[in-house]
Amino acid sequence: TYHTISSSAMAVYDVILFGATGFTGGLMLKYLASKGSSVRYAVCGRNRAKMEQAVAELSPKPEILVLDVVSASLTEVKEVVKQTKCVCTSVGPFVEYGEALVQACAELGVDYADTSGESTFMRQMIEKYDAVARQSGARIAVHCGQDCVPWDLMVWKLWQLNGSDLIGVKLLGEMRGVPSGGTLSTAMLSMRTKPSKGSLGFDPLYLAEGKKSEYLTQVDLPKGSRYYEEAGQKGGPWIMGPVMANAVRRTNAVLKMVPDLKYREAMLESSDFGMSTLSTMAMGIAVYLPFTQSLWYKMGVLPEPGSGPSAEEMEKGFLTLTGYAETKNKEAKMKAVMKFYTDPGYKDTARMCVEAALALVDLPKSQKPGGVYSPAAACAEGLFERLLATGTTWEVAEL
Repeated sequence: TYHTISSSAMAVYDVILFGATGFTGGLMLKYLASKGSSVRYAVCGRNRAKMEQAVAELSPKPEILVLDVVSASLTEVKEVVKQTKCVCTSVGPFVEYGEALVQACAELGVDYADTSGESTFMRQMIEKYDAVARQSGARIAVHCGQDCVPWDLMVWKLWQLNGSDLIGVKLLGEMRGVPSGGTLSTAMLSMRTKPSKGSLGFDPLYLAEGKKSEYLTQVDLPKGSRYYEEAGQKGGPWIMGPVMANAVRRTNAVLKMVPDLKYREAMLESSDFGMSTLSTMAMGIAVYLPFTQSLWYKMGVLPEPGSGPSAEEMEKGFLTLTGYAETKNKEAKMKAVMKFYTDPGYKDTARMCVEAALALVDLPKSQKPGGVYSPAAACAEGLFERLLATGTTWEVAEL
């Protein structure tokens, strides 16, 4: 058994940020700094010089903690983690580098939020640490960036508004964004790793309170392009669709929203991912022929990990997510629109993940037990309110 030397007693910080010298982590650092003295935070990474450079412009400067999470022992990781109420991390690919922080948090009863968009990682962490976190009180929130906050919260909110009348949701997204190198290398890794069956005998996403939840989700994603009457245009599948669906599976299993929830989702054709046909093709080839990856980097066709879009490019980004509720009387009666007004993949991922961490810091342990969660299952109310207070808009209409 793990005794919670928990956060509150030992914690000097609200948040320790890991990954601040990477592209997304740098945006998270700026965003945390913009909170001023209301948040006590530190940055942690393996290279002090790089971190000093990252915090150079900030005032006041956060404390710098030096630790290489990848090579450190669990004891060393815990020495750092026990100093905070919540860990906030963008150090990916998470299947390769993420487990140490999750394990330390789960064993210590410290909350955790990350920017991961990898279903394999989410499943592994549930299987290994859900029971541990339930015992220690650690709320481990995986997928707290663009993957999967907007989609996950949309489904949760439609359930809040419709209650037991809800039987299904259809989400249509329109987005403009530019992928970064870290995202592409992670996506390529995800496509290469086939999910393991695991030891539970069922999908770990459905593990709730130590057994298989009765609240399952039927996922229906488009195979190709089709016309969506509601949007007046065509839509189709996109690379992160299955990950969003998996977050919703987790949320439904944990929050017991709708037995056999029907989940449909597509990305509209008016979206622009800022990837040329050549990049898309190169990425596809690199999945099947990993050794070509470095060649594409050299040719400049794929951005290197750590690089990302310019501030100007990010300003042009947006995400508009429209959700339709299907209720028991068959006619969809409600439409909701959630808008993100800047690049969702980086700039708003930074905001979403930091706000998720702060929502966890605000959420008393007595109100939400520990476990390995999707964002809505971990801190939906607090996160939703925080996003609306910092730039996201939400409108709902009866149809």
